Amino acid sequence: MNNRLVVAVGIVVALGLAPVSRAQAQNPLIGSWERISLLDAEGKSTQPPAPPAFVIFSADGFFSQSAIPAARPKVNKPIDQMTKEELAQRFNRLETRRGTYSISGNRLTRKNIANGDPNGEGTEQTQLFRIEGGVLILSSSDPKLKNEARFRRAK
Repeated sequence: MNNRLVVAVGIVVALGLAPVSRAQAQNPLIGSWERISLLDAEGKSTQPPAPPAFVIFSADGFFSQSAIPAARPKVNKPIDQMTKEELAQRFNRLETRRGTYSISGNRLTRKNIANGDPNGEGTEQTQLFRIEGGVLILSSSDPKLKNEARFRRAK
């Protein structure tokens, strides 16, 4: 009787995980990624000084991305009591955003629901994507621009 229970539980768990496995097979972006390089519109490297970003793509069409610079000064006082310089140091190069995403062919479209910069809320970004040797490469959908971000699976 105990063996039957173990088998039954195993089948239930396998069936419960099957949709996620199928979704991952259909959508190679699902998971957590760490940015390892970043090029601007002219093709010049901007990482560093830009901090590495982390992006998570969920199976249900949501994403979350953040980039938090290392070694920021620690100021132990409330934000409303900080000087302009202390505030600038705290938030300089800090990037956060989350929202929904969709894929059409090799086009990734992300809509920012929330953004560390309020001007970015409600905006959309469309990029081309490909995966080469386990590296996710996001590039501009405008062929005149050389923007490119490379990500590896986060560990």
